Amino acid sequence: MFFVIEGIDGAGKSTQAARLREWLAGELGGERVLLTREPGGWEGSDAWRECALSGKLSNNWSEFFFFMMDRCEHASRVIKPALEAGRVVVCDRYSPSTSAYQLFAQTDVTRETAAYMARISELVGLPEPDAVFLLDMEENEAARRVARRAESMSDGNAFDARGADYFKRVHDAYEAVMAASRGRWIKIDASRPENDVFSALRDNISDIIGMKK
Repeated sequence: MFFVIEGIDGAGKSTQAARLREWLAGELGGERVLLTREPGGWEGSDAWRECALSGKLSNNWSEFFFFMMDRCEHASRVIKPALEAGRVVVCDRYSPSTSAYQLFAQTDVTRETAAYMARISELVGLPEPDAVFLLDMEENEAARRVARRAESMSDGNAFDARGADYFKRVHDAYEAVMAASRGRWIKIDASRPENDVFSALRDNISDIIGMKK
């Protein structure tokens, strides 16, 4: 089974993905569960991740194809082998992030072009998630969370600094990506307390894979 956690920066994706991995490992056994992330997530990808998050790429299409190349390696080296081995994969960001950030949120990309380019993952045969969980949060609250995180940590990135208008476009872009998707999306209110968000994720995954709650 393949589960993807999505949402704008500040929505709590990494925290919830880590909690899901811990819970699933307790239920299924640690070796059966893989937690991974994008960009990067594959051996030798640190330089790719640093470049992707640095904001140094000057062209939006460069960003798009950069993330897609990274994803192809990630899928080939990590996700596909894990799924073929019968493991459960939890991924912090996947193709919907690229569709939202590099396509639908861009003012110089038409919706028609965005929808067409978003299908590249299908066309090149990348693994399709069994469910995409969209941690939905109002963009101003997400921006406040990102600002607080930046004050206390040193792992901010160029996307965090793009401002409230960009956060708003990305928030709306996720709705467009979800509407255009053929896959299974589950939207969860991420403004609720952390434990409530986790409970919603856990209950939905339990239903999908037939686990007792």
